[in-house]
Order: sequence, then C-alpha cells, then structure tokens
Amino acid sequence: MEEKKEMTALQKTQMYLENYREMERYIKDAISEVSQIDDISRYNISAERAFLQSIRECRAETVILFEHMNKALKSLKEDAEAAGEGYKYDVLEMVYIKGMSYEDVTQETGCGKNSPKKWCKAMIPKLSIKLFGAKALDNTSICSENKNNLNKTG
Repeated sequence: MEEKKEMTALQKTQMYLENYREMERYIKDAISEVSQIDDISRYNISAERAFLQSIRECRAETVILFEHMNKALKSLKEDAEAAGEGYKYDVLEMVYIKGMSYEDVTQETGCGKNSPKKWCKAMIPKLSIKLFGAKALDNTSICSENKNNLNKTG
C-alpha cells in the first residue's frame, strides 16, 4: 500500500491562496440547515440530518481557516508596508483575493511582465510562516513528523 504524501506548509499556503475565493463562496453558500431548503417536501430529511451535520462541521472548519488566513494576510500586509514593499502585498491580493491574472495586474500597475509572479513568490513563504508558524520553516511535510513519532513509540 502506497503512503499518501503530505504537503509542505508552502504547498498548503499556495493551495489555500489559489482556493481563497472558493472558500469564501462556500462559507456564504453552503446549505447546512433545513431552513435553507426551499421545497423541503421532496426530501427525506430524517436521512439527511447526519449529512447536514457533516456540512456544518466542514463549514465551521472552513470559517476558522478562512479567518486565520485573513488575520495572516492582514499581518503580512502590515509587515510589507513597514518594509516599503506594500506593492508586493497589493499584487498578491490582486492575484489571489481579487482573482486577477498576472497580465491584468501588469497592465493595472505598469510593472514589468515577470514582476507580479516574482512578487507573489516572495510573499507566499512569509504568509506560510504566519499560517503554520515554525513548521513553515521546515521543508518536510506537515504532520509527517507526528506520524513518525507515533510509529516509534506505538
């Protein structure tokens, strides 16, 4: 049996950014309560209650992650501005939060063709530390260390 490879903190940060807008949409649109269903009569709600509970739990996890990301993004913005690199954060926000293409960012900001991608690449490791702490400094996968410790002691 092949062991599933865990993602690094940097990879997870990238994935979270790429899916930021979808997470925001999920939080807003997830059907997690019976009262959100228009035509309730066509469903067997007793069988669906467990599923609704599962959706509520997924939504709660998404809300927590989303708020943690927003707090980390706010801190990243403050740090970038204090370092005179607010423009790098602005580009990260344009690309991942607003969903603009690198080409659109280049046209809007007047920067060089490769600059938006380079600036995003510079910001993501800093955001990773704000999301995952010291684990982001380690190039190993998230949680793999804990699994190895369990195998040694258990």
